[in-house]
Amino acid sequence: MKILLISTNYNGGAAICARRQHKAFLDKGYDSNLLVLDKVNSPTEKNVFSIQEIISKKYGRFYFFILKYLNRIFNKFPTILNKQAYINGPYSLFRIDKLEIYKLADIIHLHWVPKIISYKHLFSDKNKLFFWTQHDMNGFTGGNHYSTDLDYIPFDKLLRSNIEKKIKYLKGNNLTIIPTSNWLGELAANSPVFKGFEIVVIPSCLDTIIFKPIDKKQARKDLNLELMDKKYILFVAENPYDKRKGMDVLLKALGKLKNKSKICVLVIGKIIEEKQFGFEIKHLGFKSKSEDVVNCFNAADFFVIPSLEDNLPNTVLEALACGTPVVGFNVGGISDMVDNNKSGLLSEIFDENSFVKNLEFFVDLDNYDSYAKFGRDKILDNFSEEILVNKLLSLYQKKIIIN
Repeated sequence: MKILLISTNYNGGAAICARRQHKAFLDKGYDSNLLVLDKVNSPTEKNVFSIQEIISKKYGRFYFFILKYLNRIFNKFPTILNKQAYINGPYSLFRIDKLEIYKLADIIHLHWVPKIISYKHLFSDKNKLFFWTQHDMNGFTGGNHYSTDLDYIPFDKLLRSNIEKKIKYLKGNNLTIIPTSNWLGELAANSPVFKGFEIVVIPSCLDTIIFKPIDKKQARKDLNLELMDKKYILFVAENPYDKRKGMDVLLKALGKLKNKSKICVLVIGKIIEEKQFGFEIKHLGFKSKSEDVVNCFNAADFFVIPSLEDNLPNTVLEALACGTPVVGFNVGGISDMVDNNKSGLLSEIFDENSFVKNLEFFVDLDNYDSYAKFGRDKILDNFSEEILVNKLLSLYQKKIIIN
């Protein structure tokens, strides 16, 4: 069984999920390849290939970069007058279906693939076995990735046209849809694009041998955190200015804390503007190595995720695996991971008073052991690589037999 995993990017949340699956397949001795758009220098995993390298080898580097540039314009042209509109339709100038690595694969497993797949051509082979892990709404919408990041009413005609095209190109395919959260699974099941296709919810997996609790004092020492009398709150800000991620909500809530002088907010990712809210912020920068991320989660007393709409954030999985409680909102797939009052505290969306109270509760809490144990056990029992990769392999085998 030859498996081909396809992801537009090598880095980012959805890409990490694809890479973790790929590595787990390789560790089990399966013939797995990972295909991404751009060349990856010194990839962590084996058998990582790029569209850039394959096309450049055949037609030259200049040809690839011209094609990539034209493809970007081609995708952006319908919304060229609105820089904030993030719509990726069913079109691409790249022809993955022409690549030998695609033709030789028995299993085509798509992940987050905007801009690189042409629905018309990729899904033209009705004999291929397709599996598609959904990381956001893009696969079954007219091209938007979430519903709350922009007012899409001005693009209604474009979105409806893209949906009609997707329905047309997917018709008759042996395609299995794999949402990573129950929330996304319900949305996918009720969409006209995926109507009639089998939908199986399988969450993102995590290597629980790497992501685990370690000595908190040592983790803080490694990060040069010397304010040992502070409560450390971890926040990940890959794009702090994405309104959907709720950074403004978080800063406002932290500013309302009665005990805000007791806290220090640790930030992984981009630097956020420090406003005079009366609490300290320490920027840890971007962390690409797993051991560095593990240090950050273990150094924190608790992790906060103020997303107003989200699917199944890797950061929540990683926090709980490290025994770090989570505070956030009951949105998307977050409640699939966080059990309220057991491994963290969840507020209903836009209930800022409850969110502030939950933050205060954890800042004042002296012992996090019960929350840490419950969260760690939840990940071991439901989100470990061994469990979830076996579910995928069983699904592959079932489809091969039926086919």
